[in-house]
Amino acid sequence: MKIYTQINQPSSMPEGAKWLPCLKTSTVPHRKAWKQSLLITHYDPIKHYEYDIVELLDEKVYCIGGRTYDRLVDLGFTKVKMLGSYADDIKIQSTPALTPCTWLHGDKFARDFSKYTGVTAIQTYQSSLYDASLLVIRSLRKISSLYVYSSRVLEALEINQTYPQTKLFHTESCKPNAEKWLETESFYPGNELD
Repeated sequence: MKIYTQINQPSSMPEGAKWLPCLKTSTVPHRKAWKQSLLITHYDPIKHYEYDIVELLDEKVYCIGGRTYDRLVDLGFTKVKMLGSYADDIKIQSTPALTPCTWLHGDKFARDFSKYTGVTAIQTYQSSLYDASLLVIRSLRKISSLYVYSSRVLEALEINQTYPQTKLFHTESCKPNAEKWLETESFYPGNELD
């Protein structure tokens, strides 16, 4: 059995695979974004944005990842530009400069854009472990492949447990203990079912 642990439900999965989200998100109080360009490195900050998004639909939006790009266009944004697949692909000081812009984000991120001049950072949500899914995964004995997207989830799964029959696929941010897994392999989630 293959198990996918990402926060958002995959649009398609192989037959017999399961989606067990191991993180959950909740909205945090935040202010309204100014009418200026947006920087979006993940779709969840938009899901948790508490204000009318219609006011921002004609603003330039810089994003990473094809899936995020498609979701933003589907939401109605008219000026979306994908800058690459990774947060490191974004060059704030490029020509022309991406600033001023508003970076909508959560409590965890691969790169902190708030330190750049001209970037207004607005945190719209926080994430926490989803213990019910973690318990299910720990109780299963026949997991052939497990896809883990967060170092917090990986750490929670590895506490006092080994998975000698499971191949672990993990994002670059995860640092697995290879002795706890049959095999480990790094992957980029944009190429998977995210």
